[in-house]
Amino acid sequence: MTKKILVPLGQYNRTEEMIPYIEKVARPGMKVVFLMRYPVDGIRWQTEAFGIMAALEARELINHYSWEGNLERAKRKVAPACEVLRTKGVEADIDVYAGSLKKAIRSHTLNGDVHLIMTRVGIGDWIARLFDGTNSVFKLFKRPSFSPVLLINPRTLV
Repeated sequence: MTKKILVPLGQYNRTEEMIPYIEKVARPGMKVVFLMRYPVDGIRWQTEAFGIMAALEARELINHYSWEGNLERAKRKVAPACEVLRTKGVEADIDVYAGSLKKAIRSHTLNGDVHLIMTRVGIGDWIARLFDGTNSVFKLFKRPSFSPVLLINPRTLV
């Protein structure tokens, strides 16, 4: 069974910043799965009310919200990171999820093959609090620690 490292990415996270840290923990034969939320480029609104411009804008919105289009955009965003990891013998994949991050992570951890969850510090604290049920309003405004990434062992979360 191939061990996986899950890397949840926010809309504004850059994979290039995560690569040095992933390279330190990933070993050849492992798999890194980047998780990106649907829609990949964020929510867009229609601004035109009527006319030809409104029809063109509606067409663009349909393309923006298509699942296949979002999967392709996510693959394009992560492609440079995937190439770097493949040269190190680490398999890389992308998963676009809809709904909550908690459910997306749980669906990946069901098989027991997730070795680590690597995330930026701000979102990592939030993920850990989601799993242990201690997510409070006051902890949302906590100052980030000095480490740029957080490694979470999925066996301690369940």
